Amino acid sequence: MISKNNQCLKDLPQNAVIGTSSLRRRAQILAFRQDLKVVDLRGNLDTRLKKLDSGDLDAIVVARAGLLRFSLSEKASEIIPYDIMLPAVGQGALCIEIRDIDDEVKEIISILNHHETMCEVKTERVLLAKLQGGCQVPIGAHTEIVFPVNLKLEAVVCSLDGTTIIRDSIEGKIDDFADIGYELAYKLLRMGGDTILEEIRKSLA
Repeated sequence: MISKNNQCLKDLPQNAVIGTSSLRRRAQILAFRQDLKVVDLRGNLDTRLKKLDSGDLDAIVVARAGLLRFSLSEKASEIIPYDIMLPAVGQGALCIEIRDIDDEVKEIISILNHHETMCEVKTERVLLAKLQGGCQVPIGAHTEIVFPVNLKLEAVVCSLDGTTIIRDSIEGKIDDFADIGYELAYKLLRMGGDTILEEIRKSLA
């Protein structure tokens, strides 16, 4: 997050205005602080920074990767912690897409694959598929390796206004990544995530 006075999210003034392009970020910000006003923010990074400087916004939330790419990491007032905001499914992972039948290319690029990262991303994608989520649904997830052989998945489903939030985690063996993603998704649905997701789909229809 980048704020005018270099304040953290918890320290922003009452009714501060925050810009973001993400429904997932919007919902989790409002879940943390209902007093904040979250508005839609579009454009490239330079455009977003100019909108902050123009005076209409108190803070903006952007991807840390974008700041690093343009050597602007010093502008960040806060790296919002995971206990407040979980990232999008697969966020930060790099992949190469090839034809499924192209075994030769698959063999050539296999040396680039990082097994643990692959398992983390696949776990989150299984979760997302079970929840039937997409870019218009506030679903966040974060997976980490718990050495030596375990994997922990944490995920959240929020209402668009942040008033209802379902969040939980599950841990299991790395090789059971698909089961971990499925089990946590099923658990979130049973905890009330199914109602949240159905209401969101109706509102966006």
